Amino acid sequence: MTPGVVRRQDHSTEAVLGWVGRVLTPGRRTLGLSDLMTVLAPMGWDVTFPEGERTAVTVDPLALDRMFLVRYDGSGFHAVSDRAPVSVPTGPRISVVTLVHSGEAVVERAGQQYAVGPGDVVLHPPRGRIRLEWGPGRRTYVLLTTSLFGRRPDAVLRDEDVVMRDAPLAPAAERLLDVLYDDDVDEIAQLTATQALQGLVAATVASAIDRGPAPPEPGLREQIRAVLLERYADPSLDADAVARELRISRRYLFAQFESSTDSFATTLRDIRLDHAAEMLAGADDAVTVRRVAREAGFAGTAQLGRAFRERFGLTPTQFRTAALRGQPLPDPG
Repeated sequence: MTPGVVRRQDHSTEAVLGWVGRVLTPGRRTLGLSDLMTVLAPMGWDVTFPEGERTAVTVDPLALDRMFLVRYDGSGFHAVSDRAPVSVPTGPRISVVTLVHSGEAVVERAGQQYAVGPGDVVLHPPRGRIRLEWGPGRRTYVLLTTSLFGRRPDAVLRDEDVVMRDAPLAPAAERLLDVLYDDDVDEIAQLTATQALQGLVAATVASAIDRGPAPPEPGLREQIRAVLLERYADPSLDADAVARELRISRRYLFAQFESSTDSFATTLRDIRLDHAAEMLAGADDAVTVRRVAREAGFAGTAQLGRAFRERFGLTPTQFRTAALRGQPLPDPG
């Protein structure tokens, strides 16, 4: 089965994994339709079983260090998850990854359908809607582990990255799964295999995330600009600081500007220059250029002068003189 844990993603990792462990107590067993509905109903998935009362599956849950693993064999099902964005995550979230050993499925996201088969990996997105149609007679391994997507509220994965076909690390992961499901394995071997599996899964997720930036998120660029307008006077303000404040990655922050002629750096520079120009246009000689540079967030008069000439074609002093004399001020362009 593919538990979503979606309504508990803002709890602590320990609490979420503990809750899953209580619902899916370790030990191989066969479940019927009513048992499955009892288990899946609280997990945030809308699930239907085409085989109805003939539904029968075997589950083999396994609690590991910072990870919960479920081996699933048997009847197919259809499932829909719609994970709402978390504007301010309050704690570690759970990542859900499915390794397909046998059988076939269809994954649908954003109107696009993707076929899934043996050797593929399904990365369950941390937000948004996803629909799965699993056929009967298949085996999958579902891993619930500490957050692999970070604490960001953004989409992270592009639609085409939700399914990884013939994932290069999947065969090695399955060998580790065989070790973990071996009743005779000792504790040291189990811990080593668990750590190695966590590393393989993390690398698999990272390879999808690093293929390219996620698409811009509506409204996020305006949030970035709002932070810049509030904190532009701080000369240490940079992309890392804004990304930390909005709890997004630096790469995702830069992605918000890819469809624009402006970048993060030019946006911040122009906000500072607008403030500097406003101060210079309304100031007399008593307000020094050094003070203007400081209050506009520039590191010094030299940095302000270079940026000012590049944008306005005048030095700050020339700009102020023109303003005091009532002369037309240059169009910043």
